[in-house]
Amino acid sequence: MLSTRLRALTFTCRTSRYLVKPRAVKVCMDQFSESVIGLPCTRMQSTAATDAEHQKHWRDAASLMVCAKDYNQPQNSVFDYRMLFLKRQGGSNVFGGTSVFPGGVIDDADFSPEWMQLYRALGIETVDSFGWEHLKNKPRAGPIASPRAKDLLPNDVAFRLCAIRETFEESGILIASSHDYVKQSMKRVSAKSFAPSSCYTELDENKFLEWRQRIYNDANQFLVMCKELDIFPNLWSLFELSNTLTPRAGPRRYDTIFYLNTLDSVPEVIIDEREMANDQWLNPAEGLQLHFKGDINLYPPQLLECARFLDFPGLTDVQNYGAKIMDEGMDISLPVGYRLKDCLIHAYPGDDCYPKNVSLASISKVPKLEETEEDNLRRCKNLHRITFYGTGRSLKFDCNIKLPHNEHPPQNFSSQDWVDQSTA
Repeated sequence: MLSTRLRALTFTCRTSRYLVKPRAVKVCMDQFSESVIGLPCTRMQSTAATDAEHQKHWRDAASLMVCAKDYNQPQNSVFDYRMLFLKRQGGSNVFGGTSVFPGGVIDDADFSPEWMQLYRALGIETVDSFGWEHLKNKPRAGPIASPRAKDLLPNDVAFRLCAIRETFEESGILIASSHDYVKQSMKRVSAKSFAPSSCYTELDENKFLEWRQRIYNDANQFLVMCKELDIFPNLWSLFELSNTLTPRAGPRRYDTIFYLNTLDSVPEVIIDEREMANDQWLNPAEGLQLHFKGDINLYPPQLLECARFLDFPGLTDVQNYGAKIMDEGMDISLPVGYRLKDCLIHAYPGDDCYPKNVSLASISKVPKLEETEEDNLRRCKNLHRITFYGTGRSLKFDCNIKLPHNEHPPQNFSSQDWVDQSTA
C-alpha cells in the first residue's frame, strides 16, 4: 500500500523578486537517457586504483541539501520541514531548467591556508584539527579522498566551505554564525548532540548584494567578508550525505559530494538571477509529485534523496539520520543505464544488473537489452534501481538490498500509484 507519507501534499513556490515564473521543462526519452542515465560508470572505493585516476575528465563539486523547520505546514501534513530547490535558468549550460540543491565547483580559494587566520580564533591551530581526522580510516572516495598538498586545507574542510559559499552565492542563505555559536556547534559534534543551525541575517540588502557580487567575481572574497563581519562558516553543521559522479553525457561531468544541513526556520531566499529562475521550499513528497506532474524537473540524485527522505517526517528524524551516517564514510555512487524494450533502468551498486567491472573513463553508449522489464526481473532478484517509463516522468523505485555505511534506502513505490492516489 502506498505510504501515507505520499498523501496530504501541498507546496510553496516562491518566485524571485527579479525574475519571471519558470516554464515547465519537458524531456523526451532519448534526451533523458543521454543526459540523465548517460554512460555506464562504477562505484569506486578510495582504496581502488582505476584508470580514472589518470584520465579524470570531470570537475569536483559540492552541493548542499538544506532542510528547514516549517512552522506553517498545514495540520494534515506529514512533514514538519521543507527542502530548498533552486531551478536553474533554462539557457544554462549546466543542468539548464532543472531543479537542484544549491552548490557548485570547488575553487582554489576553498583550500586556502589563509582560512586558518579565521579559524584559529576557535582554537583550531593546525589544518588537522577541524575534527574529521578519524574518517581517514573509513571508506573515502571521490573528491573527498583526492590527494592534496599538505599546506592546504583538508578536503573535509574545503568542500564544506565550497558548499556554504555556493549556497550563499546562489540563494543568499549564509550558513555562518558568531564565534560563540559556532563553538557550540563544534561541541555538539564532539558530543553527537545535534540541533538545527541558524543563518547569518544581519546584512542589509545592498551590502548583501555587494558582497555576493564580489564573491561571484573572486571566491577569495568569501574569506574577506567573513573576517570583516567577524563570522565563521559553520562547517560543523554540515553532514556528509552522498557522493555522485555524473554519468558521461557530454563535455560536462561533476564528481559531487552532497552535504546535509538543517535550519531552525525557513530563511529568506534571494536567488542569483544570472543562474537561477526561482526557488521552491518543498517537502520530499511535494518534490516528487511535482516532478511526476511535469511541473519541475529533477535528476536522479534529487529523486533518490526525496525518495529516501520520505521515511523522515520530522526535522529531528533528518538530523538523527545525519548524525547516524556522519562517521561511516562513503563510496562514489555512479549509475549504469540499460535500455530495455519497454523502459530504461538506472542501476546502482548491488543490483544484479550492475556490472562487476566498469571503467570510469568508458565512453560507450547506453546498452540495449533485448528483453522487457518483466524478463529482466525474472533474472534479477537483488534490486537497487530506478526504472523510467515513457518520457521519464513515470518511474519506479526498487531497493531490496542492505546498503553500506548505514545508508537509508529510498522508499519503494511507483509514481503511477502516486498519481492514482492523488487523483482518487
